[in-house]
Amino acid sequence: MIRRLIQLGLAAMASLSLSACASHTGAHADDPLYGWNKTVFRFNTVVDKAVIEPTARGYRAVVPKPGRDGVRNVLNNLKSPLIFGSDVLQAQPRHAGETLARFVINSTVGLAGIFDVAKRQGIPRHEEDMGQTLGVWGISAGPYLVLPLLGPSNFRDATGMVLGFAFDPLTYMRYNGRTLTFLGRASVDGLSVREANLEAVDSLRRNSIDEYTSEKAAYAQFRANQIANGKIDLNTLPDFDDFEDDQ
Repeated sequence: MIRRLIQLGLAAMASLSLSACASHTGAHADDPLYGWNKTVFRFNTVVDKAVIEPTARGYRAVVPKPGRDGVRNVLNNLKSPLIFGSDVLQAQPRHAGETLARFVINSTVGLAGIFDVAKRQGIPRHEEDMGQTLGVWGISAGPYLVLPLLGPSNFRDATGMVLGFAFDPLTYMRYNGRTLTFLGRASVDGLSVREANLEAVDSLRRNSIDEYTSEKAAYAQFRANQIANGKIDLNTLPDFDDFEDDQ
């Protein structure tokens, strides 16, 4: 029932977007939100070059690699409830068990996740989210969508992002400064991801004739590989497909 409601909702949004952008034919027939996407893409690029990229380079210069790894480990550990919930909804008991074990070990022995002790014990980390879950359920990606500051997405992944809040403990906690804490964590997470991908983004910008089109294609292939749990041949992907090097 839930899956059907989500499918109907995504279908309705896709229908509205196609109707609103019916004039985009030819080169942009597969990108009904091209006008919006290209405008937001330009905005994101300006903000990235002016603020985010310099901050990420400064973060790399000031914080040594062990410190950056510790920050990334903590952020990854905080994603465990979402990953665990996605594992369960995808009927992946082995992955769910690994995620739970990693969370318990790293939250205790790993000092709140600063150290990835579980990885040293042979328990690998994997990425899952509600967008991937919807993909596993057979729900199509829908139109490509560029989000302000957040970057490339699609209707399915944007919906999954909203649904993912249900698995975030901060969603249910009430205390002074909760919103500031949420925004702070999101900002640090974004900075950490951007720092880890400095070279990947540089490569995309340096080697792409059309950066927008290259980013769009790379994102689609990257997400398809995640949904397939790595069963897609990575040799067929562009060199700049590593959107998040946090393994």
